[in-house]
Amino acid sequence: MASGAGEDELLTTVTSEIGRLFGAHRASTMCWDGDSIRVVGAWSAAADTDAQTGRVYTFGGDTITARVVRSARPARIDSSDDLTTQFAQERWRELGLQASIGAPIVVDGRVWGVVTASRTSADDPFPPGAEDRLGGFGALVAQAIANAETRRELAALVDEQAALRRVATLVAAGRPQPEVLDAATREVGKLYGAEAVYLVRWEGVPDEVVVVTGWSDVPESSLEPLAPFHPSPGGATLTVLETGFPSRNSESSPELGEREAIAAPVILSGQLLGALTAQRAAGDPFPGGAEIRLRSFGDLAAQSIANARAREEMRAAAARIVRAADEAREQLERNLHDGAQQRLVAVSISRRLATAKLLQAPEDARRLLAAASEELTHAIDELRELARGIHPAILTERGLGPALEVLAGRAPSRVEITNLLVERLPAPVEAAAYYVVAESLTNVAKYAGASLVEVRVSRDGDCARVEVADDGVGGADASRGSGLRGLADRIEALDGRLRIESPPGRGTKLWAEIPLS
Repeated sequence: MASGAGEDELLTTVTSEIGRLFGAHRASTMCWDGDSIRVVGAWSAAADTDAQTGRVYTFGGDTITARVVRSARPARIDSSDDLTTQFAQERWRELGLQASIGAPIVVDGRVWGVVTASRTSADDPFPPGAEDRLGGFGALVAQAIANAETRRELAALVDEQAALRRVATLVAAGRPQPEVLDAATREVGKLYGAEAVYLVRWEGVPDEVVVVTGWSDVPESSLEPLAPFHPSPGGATLTVLETGFPSRNSESSPELGEREAIAAPVILSGQLLGALTAQRAAGDPFPGGAEIRLRSFGDLAAQSIANARAREEMRAAAARIVRAADEAREQLERNLHDGAQQRLVAVSISRRLATAKLLQAPEDARRLLAAASEELTHAIDELRELARGIHPAILTERGLGPALEVLAGRAPSRVEITNLLVERLPAPVEAAAYYVVAESLTNVAKYAGASLVEVRVSRDGDCARVEVADDGVGGADASRGSGLRGLADRIEALDGRLRIESPPGRGTKLWAEIPLS
């Protein structure tokens, strides 16, 4: 046992030693699974060992194995007269036995199996106390089995960590989502001896999921991406989607038939995205606890999905920023062309005309210069208005409170401002807060039909908080307009967040939280 011999080799060796030491004609080491007893090591003086090893017997009656399993203690049968059940008597005759002793193999506090020695000669019972001495060999077998199971568990843990590391490396490297998910399902399949592994999501149809990706080692267990899959209610897959917890159970489906399954949730930011499910043929269940360990692969799948979403959101945000900058430049160009530029052109023309008339018609020249001066004044006012739209001077010079008061004075609805700030905020934070209110008031004027808008600005620890609430028609949707989406980009660029609540008919509330550093 100390040399680390293989489990099969050691069981065979111990069983043959039991047979010889106890003067038996046969000896067996058997594994009990609750319904049957299977011979895992056998010896016979008649050399028919190979015929016995691997044989499975129905468990029951008061056979030597049943007595030992039920009592968890050594037992003996000296003759067929000791048997009280027809089942045991028939088994005794079938095997040609005349006397038997047995002892339990106890592993981790439970009866794992039985070791027995038997004689086939009549009136030849084992000596008194032989069954108790046999118990020492049962303990030896138990230790060998415990060592073998420990080695198997350690090897399985090493394999599992290696598989997780390979998938985690792909996630950390930012590899494309399909590549990571394909690798995760493949690693799960090989690690757990599954015939097929699928990542599925629920899309609202009762008792139906959609395959996101998968791996299969058996053609008849293959489901294509985007294919519908209909696992039975109460099976592992749907149980995970209903509870959010790992599950194991048999399940059936029109696509794959009866299967043994384990499943684990794929959760991102508290939201259940889907399930990672592994399947085997019916009657071949997965090892105990496999569904719990599967959760680690589900977490890696979730992180890969999160990475892909983050990259997509970054690309979309960058595109929106570029588009917003282009639109702002185009708007500025139109405003300059249609407003101040036209007025300055008119001023230039009036100046030339006035210069031409200055000597011959000085009064006409004076009127032209007066008109040019008025146009110049209007041009300056329009340029100031444009500059205020780009970045209001009052915000830079006097701060957020006065700038918001100016916004409120221009709004068509009544605006009540509650400013709880006692000191200036950092310039980027003030600008972001200002534009949250400005865009909100613009949307109220265009869409809300509100009679009152309440604006509240405060500081909560290391964050500035801006709230804008109206009593309008509600139903606002940030995804349908570029204004609010642009605001969200501005706030998120400062590591803040923007939220909106707008139930139809109950007004709109928008708030932003912006870190001060």
